[in-house]
Amino acid sequence: MWSREFLKTHAKGVLRKHYWMVFLACFIFTIISGVGGSISSVFSNAASLVTSGYSVYEGQFLITLGVTMLVVAFITILIGYALKIFVLNLIEVGLCRYLMETRLEKVDLGTLFWAFREGRYMKVVKTMFFYDLHIFLWSLLFIIPGIVKYYQYRYVPYILAENPDIDTRRVLDLSRTMTHGEKGSIFVLDLSFLGWGILGCIACCGIGIYFLVPYMEATYAELYAFVRERSLDQNIADSNELKGFEGPPSYPHPYSPGPPQN
Repeated sequence: MWSREFLKTHAKGVLRKHYWMVFLACFIFTIISGVGGSISSVFSNAASLVTSGYSVYEGQFLITLGVTMLVVAFITILIGYALKIFVLNLIEVGLCRYLMETRLEKVDLGTLFWAFREGRYMKVVKTMFFYDLHIFLWSLLFIIPGIVKYYQYRYVPYILAENPDIDTRRVLDLSRTMTHGEKGSIFVLDLSFLGWGILGCIACCGIGIYFLVPYMEATYAELYAFVRERSLDQNIADSNELKGFEGPPSYPHPYSPGPPQN
C-alpha cells in the first residue's frame, strides 16, 4: 500500500531536477485551457448584450430575444464541449505522459501534443469522450455518484498516455480495478494539498497556485507509477496493455520503496 509521504518524497525528488520544466508544461496546459474557456465566454457575452438590448426595447423583441438566447446558449455549450473533446482532453493525456517520462529523465515539452500524432488522435478522443460521459451521467444522480466515478476513472488519462490502443471499455474497467478500495485514500491525498492551495490562492494575488500545481501533478504521477507496477505484479494488467514509458524506472519495485534515484 502506498502512503502520501512515499509519493510526495518521490515527487520532490523528480522536481528537484526538473521543477521548472514541469512548471512550464503545467502552465502551458493551464493557458491553453484558459484560452478555450475564453472562446466560449465570447458567446456568453453576446447573450448578455442581447439581454441588455431587451431592457431598452422591452416588449418589442420578446420572441426574438428568447430564440437568440437559446441559440447563443446552445452554441456556447457546443463550442465548450467541442474544445474539451477534440483539444483539451488530448493535451491532458499528453501532460500525463510528459509527467511520467519526466520522472524517467526524458524532458520534452513536445510530449504535451503526443496524442495528436501517429494515429492516436481518434482513439484518445473516443475513450476520453466516454470517460467524460460516464462521469457526467453519474453526476446527474446527484453530486456524490459523480465524485465516486471521477475517482474510479482517475487513471484513464494515464492509461491512454501509456497505450492509446487499448479498447475503451477495457481502459474504463482497468481504471476501476486499479482504484478499487483506494478511492477514499486518493481523495485524502487531494485534500492534503488543500492548505497549500489556499495559501497559493492568497499569495501574489492567486499566482502562487501555479507554483503548487507541478508538485501536485508530480505526486499524482508517482501514484500512477506505483499502482501500475502493482497491477502488473498482481496480473490485473499485462505488459501488452501497460507498455511503459521511455526511460529507466525511477525505483526498482513498488513493494520495496527506497529514496528516489539520482
